[in-house]
Amino acid sequence: MAAIRVTQGLLVRRTLNNLNQQLRSLARLQEQLATGLKVNTPSDDPIAVRRAVNIRTNMQKNDQYLTNIGSVQPQLDETVSSIETALDALQRAKELAIQGANGANSQQQLDALASEINQLLEEIMVQSNHQTNGRYVFGGTRTMEPPFVATRDASGNITAVAYEGNDERIQVAISDGITVDANEPGSAVFLSEQDLFQVLIEVRDSLYAGNQAAVQNQLLADLGQGMDQLLTSMARVGAIQNRLERSSDDMQEFGVQLQTALSDTIDADYAETIMNLNAQSNAFQAALNAGARVIQPSLLDFVS
Repeated sequence: MAAIRVTQGLLVRRTLNNLNQQLRSLARLQEQLATGLKVNTPSDDPIAVRRAVNIRTNMQKNDQYLTNIGSVQPQLDETVSSIETALDALQRAKELAIQGANGANSQQQLDALASEINQLLEEIMVQSNHQTNGRYVFGGTRTMEPPFVATRDASGNITAVAYEGNDERIQVAISDGITVDANEPGSAVFLSEQDLFQVLIEVRDSLYAGNQAAVQNQLLADLGQGMDQLLTSMARVGAIQNRLERSSDDMQEFGVQLQTALSDTIDADYAETIMNLNAQSNAFQAALNAGARVIQPSLLDFVS
């Protein structure tokens, strides 16, 4: 086996290479301590970088789903509030209709009852065209124009109401492959089993005409069915609200887990980094001392 001739130049090159490696390790630890990250460039740990990219992608998706949920909740809250107000109005209308069905009432009393029912009709009309953030909540996907349009007589009383929205439901993604309805079309709320507007118009007009039999025989039942209709819509919206609340809680918890996983992947342990930095500093000093002994000056260095 041939012997390798060790020259002064070889010793110098190896010593300098060793010092450069020590300096690079020292600089990397100093950068970790300054940034708080153990992975600052892909070359530091390619596997950790790939894992961090995947985690950040999931975090962005999770944040977007949380944003979607947050944007839907106010509209659903407004929807429930409007339905509750309409339900209260319909409940009051039923109470007045029961009073009006009593044969002991005079026509003047019936007119007073009819007048109040007319105001309740106007209230439900207002709620059917309720807006939130400049959009009509009961128009289906047609949210920029009033979904319900009233026809009025010369006295300004509503004689008919037409629905100009659509039956479409707005779908919002709350997780991978999972969507929920973000609205309740007005046709389902106010027109499905009973046309609430027409029922109230008939109750009002029957009382004005003194036709108590019509109120007693049919319209009271129609009002009761209309109340059930509103309760059904409210239950559908409430179920979606509960689902969104649970999904939001799950997403927030998942976000914390992702943040923890990201921290475990790329964050530096300060105590460990400081310990490694001190050890590396000592190693660099030792390398300098060893190099000083290896690279001794010769007599030629003093020849001028």
